[in-house]
Amino acid sequence: MIDIHKIGTNIAAKRRKLNLSQEQLAELAGVSSNYMARIERGEVKNFSAINLLKIANALKVSIDELISGSYKNKAIKLNPYQQKLFNLLDMLEDSTSEQLSKLFIEIIKTASTTDINNKNDK
Repeated sequence: MIDIHKIGTNIAAKRRKLNLSQEQLAELAGVSSNYMARIERGEVKNFSAINLLKIANALKVSIDELISGSYKNKAIKLNPYQQKLFNLLDMLEDSTSEQLSKLFIEIIKTASTTDINNKNDK
């Protein structure tokens, strides 16, 4: 289970390491400073993956690093199609964006399973 307080603590630590204020990070991530403060305090129980990705990109770290607090991967590099999808999802209301993201994940899981099964049949 994801620890919301730990994510907030990790975000605050990364922000301080970059000598950024909450307001500066909020602006870089495209969220309100009030929202950023609430995330750092662990008060936001359900925030979208899009917002987490925006914060991770603003901090130049991976989402995994924000969640776990340890470095495992470089910041996510998006190809042009992924960037376009990210931008389109970002334009939507959070609830719609989250629903579509879940749908895309299920589609990708299904496609991945099909690809694996096809490779095993060869």
